[in-house]
Order: sequence, then C-alpha cells, then structure tokens
Amino acid sequence: MYRYLALIWNPADERARLAALAWTQRLTASSTGWSRILDCNGVTVWHDDRQLGSSRAVALANSAGVVLGRILGRDIATPESAAHVSFDEAETSQVVASCGRRLLERYWGRYVAIVRNAASGEVSVLRDPLGGLPCWLTSHEGVSVLCSDIEDCQAVGIRPFTVNWNYIAWFVAYPLLQIRDTALNEVSEVQPGERVSFHAGVAHRRIEWNPIDIGRGSPLESVDEAVASLRAATIGCVHTWAACYNGILHNLSGGLDSSIVLSCLATAPTRPELVCLNYFGTGPNEDERRYARAMAQRVGMPLIEQQLDPREVRLERLSSLRPTPRPWFYMYELDHGTYEGDLAKRHGAGSLFSGAGGDGVFFQARADLAVTDYLFAHGLSGGLLRTAVDAARVSRRSIWPLLVQALRARWFAPRWDPIALTKPVTRTVVNTDLVASAKRDRGFVHPWFTPEAVRGVPPGIFWHAMAVSVPPAFYSPFTRDLYPERTMPLLSQPLVEVCLRIPTYVLIESGWDRALARRAFERDLPPEIVRRRAKGRVDQHVRNILDENLNFVREMLLDGLLVQRGFLNRSALETYLTRERSPADFQYGEILQEHLCTEAWLRSWVTRSCATAG
Repeated sequence: MYRYLALIWNPADERARLAALAWTQRLTASSTGWSRILDCNGVTVWHDDRQLGSSRAVALANSAGVVLGRILGRDIATPESAAHVSFDEAETSQVVASCGRRLLERYWGRYVAIVRNAASGEVSVLRDPLGGLPCWLTSHEGVSVLCSDIEDCQAVGIRPFTVNWNYIAWFVAYPLLQIRDTALNEVSEVQPGERVSFHAGVAHRRIEWNPIDIGRGSPLESVDEAVASLRAATIGCVHTWAACYNGILHNLSGGLDSSIVLSCLATAPTRPELVCLNYFGTGPNEDERRYARAMAQRVGMPLIEQQLDPREVRLERLSSLRPTPRPWFYMYELDHGTYEGDLAKRHGAGSLFSGAGGDGVFFQARADLAVTDYLFAHGLSGGLLRTAVDAARVSRRSIWPLLVQALRARWFAPRWDPIALTKPVTRTVVNTDLVASAKRDRGFVHPWFTPEAVRGVPPGIFWHAMAVSVPPAFYSPFTRDLYPERTMPLLSQPLVEVCLRIPTYVLIESGWDRALARRAFERDLPPEIVRRRAKGRVDQHVRNILDENLNFVREMLLDGLLVQRGFLNRSALETYLTRERSPADFQYGEILQEHLCTEAWLRSWVTRSCATAG
C-alpha cells in the first residue's frame, strides 16, 4: 500500500535541522522502499511507491511541492483525462498563490498535498475533503512530522506515544464522531478539507472545505435538474475511478448503492476487468443473492458467491493489530479481508470497489428532518404537508408527530447539536454516566460543526454533512503486504457536493429514501432493486461469530481495560456474553465491532510498552 512521510521544520532552528537530518539518514539507509520526492530547506517528503493500486505522487513545478495519493481532474465527463493530472508552471503558481486551496476547486480525489512557497517560506499541507488518504501529525525535537502510517514514525525512532484516555472515553460513547484529537496524546489528525500551514516553526490550522457551506448555498430545488446532476456526477466519478485501475473486484451486496456503482462500472470507457462478489448467510435478511444475480446478469458481469462462515472468523487475530493512532472497526477485515485480498490478486484487481457511503451521500436515514428543512426554506406553504407525507412514508411514522416535531424544532430549537443528532443514546453495555458526561463535552465535536458554522443551518443539512464526516479506512489493520486499495466511489467530492446541494425534502421525493438516486438510475437497474426498501443485515452472523469465539471475547472484555476504567458495565456485558441463545440483534454488533475492537487496540499499545498515563 502507498505510504508517505514528510518532515517540516524551521531552517533557522539548529536542533530541528539536526533532528531532520538524522531521520533523513535513517530513511535513506532503510531497506523498506522509501524514495525521496521533495527535498528543500525546511521540508523533505518521502514515499513508498511499491503498490498494488493507483496511488502515486504528482510533483508541482519548480520543487514547489507534491501531491501524494491520487489527485483527479474535475473534467469527469472525460474520465481518462481526469485520471491523469499534471502541473505545469502556470498551474503550479496558482496552487502556490492560493496555499493549495485551488486544489479543492479544480481537482478532487484521495490525496494529501504539500505546497511550498519559496518566497515566504510557508509550507501548507492540505487533505482532500473526504479524507481518503490518512494524514497524521506529530512533532518531535522541533520537527513536524506528517505521515499516512504511524508505524513509519516508530520505525525511524520518532518519539514514544501515550494513550489519550479522554479520547477513548469519547469513542466508547460516540464512536462515529470525528475530531482532530486521536487516541494518542502526541498525534493529531489533519481533518478532511483542512489546511495546516507551517511558518517559522509555528503551525496554523484552518478548515478550507466545509459541507455545511455547500449545503446552504445554491440549492437544486428542481427534481428534474437534481436527478440529472446526480446521475451525471455519479457516472463521472465512478468512470474516473475506474480509469485508475486495470482490474476491479466489486462488492455487489444486491442493495441499491452497490448496484448503482456496478451499472456505472459496466459502462466505463476504459473497460477495466471486472468481477463481482456477493456474501450470503443463513440468517434472516442475510441472503441477497437474488438481487445480486439480477444485477450482475443485467450488465453481463461474472458474480462470485461466498457463504459467510462464522467458524472461519478467528477473533484472536485482533492481537496482531498494526499500530494506528485511533481504534477502528475491524470486523469486516477479520471476516473478509484475507479472502478479498487473495481473490483480487488472482483476478489482477488493483482495487476493491463497493457502494459504501451511498446511504449517507444519497440520504437514506433521518427523513423526519426533511420536514424541518422545508419549513426553513419555504415556511408554512402548500408543500409542507406533502413533505410530511413523504417523510412519514420513509420513516414509517405518523404524519402528525412529524409535523409537531418540525414546528417545534424550527422555532424553538434553532441550534443543532451533532451529538444529539447522532442519537447513540441507547448504548447496550456502556456506563450511562460516561454517555451523559460525553454528551456535555464540547471537546469532541468535529471542527466542521463549530457553533458559528452551524448557526441557522437546517437540521437535515447538518445531518447530511455529518453522514460524510468520517473518512473511510485506507490500510489493512493486520498486514503491510501489498494489498488492493479500497475505493468507495460514491464518497467522491464532485458527487458529494451535488448531493449536498439537493435539499433533503427533494431527496425523499415521493416517499422513498434515496429517492433521487432511484430515479436517476431506474432504467439501469432491475425493477426489484429500484423498489427495494429493506436492507440486508448480518445480525445472526455476528451472533454466530460471538458463539464461535465466546471464551476469547469474555477473556478480553469482562476484565479488560474498558471495564477497569469504568467505561463498560461488566454485569451488562456478562448478560450478553453467554451461550444461551437469544434473538440476534444490534447489541452483538456493538459489542464485537466497537468495544472488542477498542479493547484490542488498547491492549496492542500496552503490549508495545506504551505508557498509559494521561
């Protein structure tokens, strides 16, 4: 997988210069594939370009910087051109003059850009708005260190790291909130759409791209115009990503989002080799093969069907986690990662595609908020009742409570709380005092959602922005071997910006979730997929995984660090960690996907002799 590491320091600081020189010598002597791609007074950038994918480095002219990862052009109607970006002197001067902001306006992709202004001595680091490539920031001996993989910092001897227990508490209570802090005290994250500028040894951070700003400006109110724009952006983004790879393995669940992606892949002008993969289980709603088969047959693509087998999921592998700055949700990689990696290599696929992110981008949840959004935009006009009816059909609630909720929210709750909107108030085994304490703490609200940014913003726009606020994982948590890149083409900046401009009450038009996406692609998909309302679930499979690994899970959690710290309720945990059969439900997903993975992350750092004071 593609990796980078950048050192930035004040050339006038002798201590920092000597530290940067020592680390540069270690990297030069390393046998791990590092190549130096930018070397100027005060900044040096390295990358490892051994890869099974499309990530690379694109240099700016005159040593003015480098764009790491994959940067794409905005001309997505011509995907081959959009997939091959270069910077001449004229374009480089525009990028430098804007401190990198021009990249947000003229380009997109999965990248981190490092831009150097030779005249002022300022170095700017900019991460793409969807955060496709990791960007961690730490400092040591006067040198700022940016990297995609924290293990590389450890390999060259850049500072020890300690656990941030406040962050762990927040994460246990609200695992999907995104902030600059990480679970390591010494490491922060450059946020999606954020620019960090370094000058004379001082760093300044600024959000340059905020979905809230896009959602509240130039709305696409016309259904026909919105459908056309959504379709064009989806096709263009998928086609452009497809142009980056010779072969693709696509996870075709049989749902709407993965089927839309496949319909676009099937018409990609570059015609990559394409194989589809579907997982099925034996529990309720775990077998979606009839939908996947219908879609694969529709476009004439091969489909591999793989049965879920809980006996093959050995949770002991969690003891071999690679070091990362924060916990993540490792169950998918445990269940499918090795199989998908091997399958991709056999078929020559450089990337694993999926429809992930479509629920958020196309607005699958929280239709109730669309009623309040309509009141913000149009007041008590004739369309309010129609919007309430649409929202009632999507959410399967009565129309009158929705209207009352919207009226109250519009005039009595003009400020929105991202924590309240996420609604993780029912935490099965989390200490209730921890949830209440975290709810009062404003320290872990995404920098996109400052009070100034969200003042007067309708709640549906707020929710829509939150749905694209958590970057997807890029690396395997278990191996550093060459591994196919995971690509989520629906989480692409041009498409996200189009969908943010479409009001939520338009996105649920006629009482369907993701209504405009259905309309935009109804002629490309089997009718049963377009009309499908239910989503597949793997609750029974997760419960079976727990049964197969029960002794390990009990040993990890019942007397683990999260229980010792009082974050988890031990007696509540014990209720679920038994062999007595009970209805499979979301609780087991919460326990395995969230708490077990967090416990494993903590133990991995303790095992590495990480000091836990803090």
